[in-house]
Amino acid sequence: MLVELIRFVIVVLCTALGYQISRNIVADKASARIIVGTILGSAIGYVIGGVLGRATGTLVGVAETRIASIPGADLVSGGLGLVAGVLVATVPGLFLLLLPSRAVGLPILAFVEVIFGYLGYRIGITKREDLLQLFGLTYRTRAADLRVLDTSAILNTQLLDYVRAGLIRGTVLVPIFVLEEAQGIADSADPVRRQRARRGLEALAAIRREGLAEVRSVEKLYPEFDEVDAKVVALARERGAAIVTDDSALAHVAELQGVEVVHLRRVAAALRPAVLPGEAIRVELSRVGKEAGQAVGYLDDGTMVVVAEASARVGTVADVLVNRVVPSAGGRMIFGRLADPGGAPASVEERRA
Repeated sequence: MLVELIRFVIVVLCTALGYQISRNIVADKASARIIVGTILGSAIGYVIGGVLGRATGTLVGVAETRIASIPGADLVSGGLGLVAGVLVATVPGLFLLLLPSRAVGLPILAFVEVIFGYLGYRIGITKREDLLQLFGLTYRTRAADLRVLDTSAILNTQLLDYVRAGLIRGTVLVPIFVLEEAQGIADSADPVRRQRARRGLEALAAIRREGLAEVRSVEKLYPEFDEVDAKVVALARERGAAIVTDDSALAHVAELQGVEVVHLRRVAAALRPAVLPGEAIRVELSRVGKEAGQAVGYLDDGTMVVVAEASARVGTVADVLVNRVVPSAGGRMIFGRLADPGGAPASVEERRA
């Protein structure tokens, strides 16, 4: 629509221009050459209008994308700062018009206006909270269904399951500094963290590919902060978004600053099925425990299971009788014993089959 509108305007202008030029060149005002000149002007306008229309459409699209990524608070405070900067530069800049040559004064005045306008815009963004409060406006507004992922959320092995279940919905913001940190972990020497990071990045790709949520990358770096966690909180406060994290320390800091938090560990604890002493569970024993004879495995929700007298079963799947369930900083730990100490162990492949 925009392209056709611009083309129409250009065609009308070029048609009028072709007609006027033809009348000035041709002596006989009734000559057919005037009609030819008018048609030629219209044709030139059609071509130029199409080029200008498409170029303008591209620029408008880029501008819309850029503006959409800028928070409303930044637009308002930056606009106020821009106007203030231009006004501050205009008053003393008028004296430049008193110079003997306006050819010198006007360019200098324009340069001063641009510099002060940009300076005002930057100051307005930096001091947006104080500036908006002067006009009785609230700095932070709550954005519905807007979530910011931190690195620990990406490393959570159940992230994709939470999104599929609708526990994380709407628009998911992934800051570039969080992605860089996750990619660094994915290339690290620690095999466990490396695997979790790679699975997390694959989960993000699956969320975008399956259309489970709108995933947006945020390019803003927040250089005034050194820690990634501080940058995540700053982004969430700026956008009025909730933080999705598996980091208890970050969750506490964000909540103290009035930021809503979706704590994946709390979500997992709320959804975790109850396990009572005496019940039997099946678990893959992945490593030897700290005490002699112990083996350690993990349930699908990440719960650690410590099994007594089972170190010989490491690398297999065992049926375990629960002795007790102990709360921990990560949620809970289960202690148990082999249900059939003398039985033949099941392999991991048999369990998956």
